[in-house]
Amino acid sequence: MKILWITLESILPCNTGGRIGVFKRLEQISKNDEIFLFYPYDKEEELTQIKELKKYCKKVYPYSRKDNKIHALLNVFKYPYTVGSREILKMKSDIRKCIIEDNIDVVNVDFPHMCVNLLGLDINIPIILNEHNIEWKVYKNIAKSHKNVIKKMLYFIDSFRLFFYEKKIFQKINFSQITFVSDKDMDYMIEKKIVDANKAILIPVGADINSIINKEHSDKNIIFVGKMSYGPNIEAVKWFVNDIFKKIENDIPNVKFLIVGKDPTSEVKKLERNNIIVTGFVKSVEEYYNIADLVVLPLKNGGGVKVKLLEAISYRKPIVSTNIGVEGTYFKESLIPVADDADTFSRICIDILKNNYKYKYNQIDTCFIENYTWDGIGKKYREMIRKLL
Repeated sequence: MKILWITLESILPCNTGGRIGVFKRLEQISKNDEIFLFYPYDKEEELTQIKELKKYCKKVYPYSRKDNKIHALLNVFKYPYTVGSREILKMKSDIRKCIIEDNIDVVNVDFPHMCVNLLGLDINIPIILNEHNIEWKVYKNIAKSHKNVIKKMLYFIDSFRLFFYEKKIFQKINFSQITFVSDKDMDYMIEKKIVDANKAILIPVGADINSIINKEHSDKNIIFVGKMSYGPNIEAVKWFVNDIFKKIENDIPNVKFLIVGKDPTSEVKKLERNNIIVTGFVKSVEEYYNIADLVVLPLKNGGGVKVKLLEAISYRKPIVSTNIGVEGTYFKESLIPVADDADTFSRICIDILKNNYKYKYNQIDTCFIENYTWDGIGKKYREMIRKLL
């Protein structure tokens, strides 16, 4: 098969949950099929990844968002900024050309934002949309919890604009299939009659089965892994440090909290002290999982299935999460400890740090292998495409 694949940003380096989710699926599909990859990028250094991407893709088409600023500003009343800045006229033209000249069999689009580049094109081959998250709901949840009044207002406005944009996309583009990573998101879109139930399919994100090396260390290490310029991640670590970690410190004096992830904002950096470490960008998260005694997912907002949850499971680490952190997965409270209030969350963390043997490793491993390995997800995705053709 020849697949024209459109995605939100450069997927390498693979250093965020969203990038991991897209890249791992693409990697699996590329084993048997030809991929023609289109994406916008923000930083010039991301162009150094093209050579690596060509190991998986027949052709790679990157487009600078910086060079698209004037067009994005002209689009500000037509689309939300996150969408308007990704409508790239050269990309549209190249997509049309690629479909014809390379005899493309199917178009695969990650995220509704990128569908703006399909509007107005007469495409007579199947189009698959990968929903990932319901983005307007993510923006709305961030707005509700934001303390900055101006940012709160801007997030609310963009959440409504994204909602109407997404409805428009489903009216204007005849998708052959819409995939979801979360059953909760899929059920919502079907219930609201935005998506036809016959076209919806659940294909979750996954994780590799990682080699487990537990390095000796004297402290009790708690880690959180994620992109630290992302609103829900910032909110999560602030809540953990201010309301939960203090309670854990009082009971376990040698405890440390490591915030692992690129682009930490000034808000996140201010949390750093003797036993709270903000790492910034790291080449590999493996070294941090190797010394982790506990992984926390104190998320209050965010949609879809959390790659950071599956990643922690793949390293066979104990996890404590909020309900948001495990939603859309089979890892309900009966398997992974869940708490949405600070007192219960801290109490569970303390208990696991003191009594690690209570954690249900074997049951979680079984659930993970049966449902969330990338190999199995790749096979399911390929079967879906072949049925469409």
